[in-house]
Amino acid sequence: MKTKQIIIGILLLSKSMLAQNGTPVGGKTAHMYYYKNSLYNHLQTNNNQANPSTNVGNWIARFSAAAPLSNTVSLGSMFGFFTQWVTPSQANQFHSELTTTLIAKWTPSWTGAQNINHVGFVPDNFDGYNFNPSVNTNMGMAYETRLLTMIDAWETNAPNPNRKYVVYAGWPQMNNGFGGSGGNPATITPAQLINWRNLGLGSYQAWMELLVAKLKTARPNLDIRLHNINKALLMTHANTAVGTIPLTTLFEDLAPHGRSTWYCLAAIAEYIELFNEKPSSTFTFNPVWNVDATVINNYQQIVDYMWTVLRGNTITSINEMNDEKNISIFPNPVTDKLFIGALDNDFEIEITNLLGQTLLTDRNTKVMDVSELKAGTYLVHYKGKFVHTKKIVVTD
Repeated sequence: MKTKQIIIGILLLSKSMLAQNGTPVGGKTAHMYYYKNSLYNHLQTNNNQANPSTNVGNWIARFSAAAPLSNTVSLGSMFGFFTQWVTPSQANQFHSELTTTLIAKWTPSWTGAQNINHVGFVPDNFDGYNFNPSVNTNMGMAYETRLLTMIDAWETNAPNPNRKYVVYAGWPQMNNGFGGSGGNPATITPAQLINWRNLGLGSYQAWMELLVAKLKTARPNLDIRLHNINKALLMTHANTAVGTIPLTTLFEDLAPHGRSTWYCLAAIAEYIELFNEKPSSTFTFNPVWNVDATVINNYQQIVDYMWTVLRGNTITSINEMNDEKNISIFPNPVTDKLFIGALDNDFEIEITNLLGQTLLTDRNTKVMDVSELKAGTYLVHYKGKFVHTKKIVVTD
């Protein structure tokens, strides 16, 4: 009998150790409360084209149900901009496929809130990042001050030692400074699209990281983290088949409110951040979810790429996924700012023309200004513990 018990124990232990290299183990729990806006779910109001699939929460429910052992998720939430977020927590049900069991709808108290193990905040994509997180925005409050006040309220009234406080970094707006007209994504030119991605991966991403750094410094004993949805989405759009999908299929307008396909992609990144595992490789898309065929046909490559971006081994294309160098040089094409993602602390960057003539050099930089280079093709040489060369295209 003991031998049989030992064998069963080994089998169960082996099954529980399937999390290596991102392989899903399932059976995890995320009881969430998110303060959010349309970067998390696009509500069905007025004449917009929102639906149950323009909702990250519903996609999390779908991916969770498909996990090998089924992950358990619940989600209460408050919709609005950060100046409208309040405590005690008020749980509305904006997610038709997720349960909100731990906090009664619009509860006047903190009943059940101690069971929430993820409290998320979704910054706006048009105002906040223009200001230092410690400075009042145009809406009259500072993100750092507001979020710390709310975090302290949760810690005081509903403490949970295992709770994670999450800043969900959505994507930047597209209708301010990038061109386009009439709110129509089809009017965005390829060059304007590159500029949008450059902002998202540059100062916009840096603002999100700075906000989290300030929160962590102010409350060092708490688990405060960034969910890098913006980074995963924009790099996936730049470097995978997703970039071939027409913008009008991805976005409804220039805010930009996404369509089903975009929120599906956002949810892949959010699922990875929540559970530290990939969505199931056997996940099946229901036709009524209206996801573009390009994502369905390239689903596993997209998941693998996002996993690599979010888990530190950032790459520049699917073809480089098995490259041990794991160097990220993006965007490509580039107009002004070139971003260098490197694992080394000490390295040199050299940019040459195709004749081998050195045009720019820098050391240990993560951002290079290439705006003075003429439009054309160049070589970027990375020199650290190893040497890596990448061809880039500079556009006007």
